[in-house]
Amino acid sequence: MRFIIMFGGVVALTALCATARAQETTESYLAQHLRAPSQALELKVGTGYTQGIGMLTPSRTLADASGAGIGASVDIDYRLNHRWSIGGEGQFQEFGAEQNSSARGLAFTGGVTYHFNPVVRGDPWLRLGTGFRIFYDNNPTGQQGVHWLRDGFDVVSAKVGYDVRVSEDVAIAPVIGADLNLFIWDNGIGQTTTSAQPATFIYAGLQGRFDIGGEQEAVVARAPPPPPPAPMGVTAPQPQSPISPAPPVEEPKPVSPSLAVSEDIIRECKLNLGSLDKAPKFDFDRSDLLPADFDVLRQISDCFTTGPLKDEGLRLVGRTDPRGTVEYNQKLGMKRAKQVASFLEQSGVDASRMEEVSRGKLDARGHDEATWVLDRRVDILER
Repeated sequence: MRFIIMFGGVVALTALCATARAQETTESYLAQHLRAPSQALELKVGTGYTQGIGMLTPSRTLADASGAGIGASVDIDYRLNHRWSIGGEGQFQEFGAEQNSSARGLAFTGGVTYHFNPVVRGDPWLRLGTGFRIFYDNNPTGQQGVHWLRDGFDVVSAKVGYDVRVSEDVAIAPVIGADLNLFIWDNGIGQTTTSAQPATFIYAGLQGRFDIGGEQEAVVARAPPPPPPAPMGVTAPQPQSPISPAPPVEEPKPVSPSLAVSEDIIRECKLNLGSLDKAPKFDFDRSDLLPADFDVLRQISDCFTTGPLKDEGLRLVGRTDPRGTVEYNQKLGMKRAKQVASFLEQSGVDASRMEEVSRGKLDARGHDEATWVLDRRVDILER
């Protein structure tokens, strides 16, 4: 029962952290996309409830020697790619004393970890390992001054966790785990005996993960399977596009890191564009404007407030690269369009004269990072 209460508290704490961060955005926090770490060093530290079940010797159980306690762990892994990591973990347990003055445990395991959804903030994972375990029993009942040391193999250990990625390099996770051990060597009272005794240690706690160095992989979401073919003589229904406005006919000209502007606006407003035709666009999965965008937007706001187009309207079209789902990129494109609209409104352009539209990834043309970057932009057009 204490194990269940402890794990429930850990899950509730993690959910509270995620909910607090989710209030900053209209999108579900745990569904937000992040780049996944790869070829990185991972440092993991954790703590939580632990308890042993099973036999120490043929005549003594773990319950005789120890009660529930608290455990701490340190894990150093190497992230091979966005899904797999490999490394070693050390654990220390301080148990409640039962028929002794103190009881402690140590375990050392090597293992592998698999991440099921590494490209979003909510990432479940599984770790499997094997290694060596030690149990230290001090002053058993009626044997003052006696120290018992039992050791053996941690045959298999398993941990399940759910990373809540607060950034691309930091995650916190509720964790539950258990292992199967064989205590083989029994050292005490000046003698060593051998007998294989099975035991299990269960664990529930909280773990923090910190990625150091390496690279970040932008994993493409898997496309849904195509619909089955329609029977002979039956016309299959055509899917409805979630976007009602038709794409603009004209091809806007890139003018700053995140913006493209129609030729009409460039000509009428006499924009001073410098040499930014080949500038990069929004970063992957980002909607923040860059300082180089501000000068162009100020020129446009002047043109539409006191300049030649002061009575005209604006159409702002947010765009993304082709990675991810249609729904997700639709929202991201709208966030980018609204960022531009907000800046122009603060610069004096009446909000009623602006229309924000998202095309998401529907018109994306890129096929690699060099061309995806050109898809991540906001087109500024006359309405």
